[in-house]
Amino acid sequence: MTMDRKVGFALLRQCGWLAATSPEFQDAVLTRANYYTFEKGKWIYRPGDAGDGLWGIIDGGVHVVLTQGKDGPRAGVFASTGFWTGEGSLLAREPRTIGLRTTRETQMAHLPGRAFLTIAAEQPDAWRWVGLLTFFHMVGALSLREDLCIRDPEARVIASLCRMLTPHWGGPAINSGIENVEVTIDISQTELAELCNVSRSLLASLLAKLRQQGVIESGYGSITVLNPAALEQRLRDFD
Repeated sequence: MTMDRKVGFALLRQCGWLAATSPEFQDAVLTRANYYTFEKGKWIYRPGDAGDGLWGIIDGGVHVVLTQGKDGPRAGVFASTGFWTGEGSLLAREPRTIGLRTTRETQMAHLPGRAFLTIAAEQPDAWRWVGLLTFFHMVGALSLREDLCIRDPEARVIASLCRMLTPHWGGPAINSGIENVEVTIDISQTELAELCNVSRSLLASLLAKLRQQGVIESGYGSITVLNPAALEQRLRDFD
């Protein structure tokens, strides 16, 4: 069901990057932002496209398609409500270095580049908030890199799933506890195996163990984390 624009924009004030900015900046962004609904499988933008402002997920989900490495573009991580991106092209005035492709029907907010510059002329702190978004993404990328360096394959898979539950990737982060919130991550077992650098057969056995423990359910092209707190505890058990 498509989320109402007013309700959706109110949600963006509660989670992810925009929630960490000032109320005045939030007002300016949401006043000037456009509201879109995309069907599943729609490219929001592709690697190499010209940049035009910031995109934020209101409801639904996207694959962040990465371009680095010898194998070319591939689905990297799943992101959902509260995730924003586009600041790299805005700051550098360079083409997009990642892509966004919807994994289900998705509602998004788009702040065009010119609209951001108008805000920045009125609120100089706007550049600080874009810098904060860059910081969030830097921390997320470094943390993901650390997760993928974990030697134990089971811990590596669990860490990667937990990473996609964190607030700035669109996890259950609407200023409340996450212990009782189910979260569906749109990622196939093949994509997750590639992301975590494990074989498809090994991943299947690891996911089967988590299913038996009542932590996850796997569907076609998705994994539902039934108890995020329990999944995080499983990761701590490896310490």
